[in-house]
This record gives sequence, C-alpha cells and structure tokens, in this order.
Amino acid sequence: MADLSVGSVAPSFELPDQQDHPWSLSGQLEVSPVVLIFYRGDWCPYCNGQLAAYARKYNEFERRGTQPAAISVDPPAHNARMVGKLKIPFPLLSDPKGEVARAYGLWNEKENVAVPAVVIVNRSGEVTYLHAGSDFADRPTDGEVFAALKDLREPGVPGTRIERRTGGPELRMTAVEARNGSVRPSREAMTLEELHSYFRGAFATTTTLEGRVTGFLLQRASREISRLRQLIRDYAKAAQQTADLARRES
Repeated sequence: MADLSVGSVAPSFELPDQQDHPWSLSGQLEVSPVVLIFYRGDWCPYCNGQLAAYARKYNEFERRGTQPAAISVDPPAHNARMVGKLKIPFPLLSDPKGEVARAYGLWNEKENVAVPAVVIVNRSGEVTYLHAGSDFADRPTDGEVFAALKDLREPGVPGTRIERRTGGPELRMTAVEARNGSVRPSREAMTLEELHSYFRGAFATTTTLEGRVTGFLLQRASREISRLRQLIRDYAKAAQQTADLARRES
C-alpha cells in the first residue's frame, strides 16, 4: 500500500515523456490538477486496458479541467509505441528505476514495477484521491475516478496564483537516463489483437465465477467479481474503440 494518503503532499518530480521532453508535476500544477496513473508496463493487459479507457474518455478529464499523466518503468521508446498503439492523448512518463514510484510508496519490489494506482493531486500539491491496487487487476472503475474528480477539492481557478506546498526535493530523471537505465521486465508489449482476446476470455471467466458465488457469506466476493466484470467490460470496449479508430486512420 502507498505511504501517501489523502491530504498528504505529493512528492515533486520531473520525468521524460514519450518524446523525450521533460514533464514536471510542479509545472503542470501551475495550470491544472493532475491525475497520476501508475502502471506496470506495456506488457500488462490491465494497464493497456486502463490507458485505452482513459484515452477514449479523455474529454471527461478535460471537461473537469484536469490533466492525466501515466508513469511506468518503460523507456520513452516503448512509451512512444504505446501512445501510437492506443491513440493516447496524454503523456506517458518514464520512471526507469522506479524512483518516483518509491517516493509515492507505490513500488512492487518483487516485480520491479509500479503498483497499479491512481493518484489525484490538486493545484496546491495535495493528494485528494488515492487508489493503490492490491494486485495487478485491482484498479478503480472509470466511474470511481470521475466521481473523485467531481468532488475534487480545488483551491482557486486556473490562472490564479496558488500557494503550493512541496513534497521534498524534486526527483529528476533525464531522457538519456530513461533510455539506458530501465529495470523494465523482459516481456513483449501486448498488441491490440492480443488485448481484445484477453478481455474476451477474462469476461467469460468472471461471468462463470459470478454464477457460482452464492450465499450470504459470499456477498462481498460476489460484489468484487461484479466490479471486476465492469472493469473488464470497460477495458474491452475501449480496446475495440481503439482498434476501430486505428482502422479509420489507416
């Protein structure tokens, strides 16, 4: 679980995006609140599904005046391919050694990847929402994220000067360091076709499990399975929408 909690000050950092350009949390907070998406890597089906879902609903983030940014150990070249594959309109940031994930208490030491998590930071640098996954499939639903944005405790309005607290010295990683020093697991990135097939199978499995879970004592398990099915349904839909978008653009 994360060392941060709601009300904590988010650690400041600067990481390279998929085009090797520096992206800083403090710089973005000058403009808008930020939704940080920590993910495992381009080989993880749930990470692909989550990013595709957020990409297809990017207008919802814009409508709420927020900027998503996703963070993993993947180097910029991998992130550039991920952006192209999933048609992602927001930055993918390279945290090659997991230093930012560690600073946020969101590091999986066993697998050398970030814990899947969503962290919402308002313009004063305060964490207003945090969901840290207990496993690779434990992600907030889209509805939960947008509800948290609706309730965002936001001081002032864009363009006004806000007293900003800092979460310690800024962590910085250059594009050169990101290209040459990643601890990324040696695994192949998922294709769109693989992603769609994966979620079809996962949905069928959870549907079967839900039918088997009955009885008062198993109501919590049933709710968790239903929640996971909704997550898979959203990710499968986003994967299909992304494939349709790619075909139209080809």
